[in-house]
Formats: sequence, structure tokens, C-alpha cells
Amino acid sequence: MLTLAAISATAVYATMAFGFALAVMGHILRDQKIVAIGIAILFIATALLLLGAYQAYDEHGPISL
Repeated sequence: MLTLAAISATAVYATMAFGFALAVMGHILRDQKIVAIGIAILFIATALLLLGAYQAYDEHGPISL
């Protein structure tokens, strides 16, 4: 079973960077649809990162120093 905690953070960061680059490219091209898609990808990737971190915390507990 695939869980959110199993998704690599690197893949999520790459998706966030892609969404950011797409939004910037949309601004350069003055295309509102591309900007909206880029921002949506960025927010979805951010939500996945937060949900994965919460699930990892919930499964393993806090890191003790």
C-alpha cells in the first residue's frame, strides 16, 4: 500500500519547482491559464508535502534529540 510518507520529498520539491517555473513562464507569456495551472501545481505539491510530513510524524512520532 502506497502512503503519502513513502513519496520522496525530492519528487515533491521537483514538482513544486516545475509549478513555479510554469507560473513564471505564464507571466512572461501573459497567459493566465498557464499561470493558474502553475500555481495550482505548486499548491497541490505543497499540500502533498505537508500531508506526507504529517503522516510520517503520525507513524513514527517526533524526532527525539
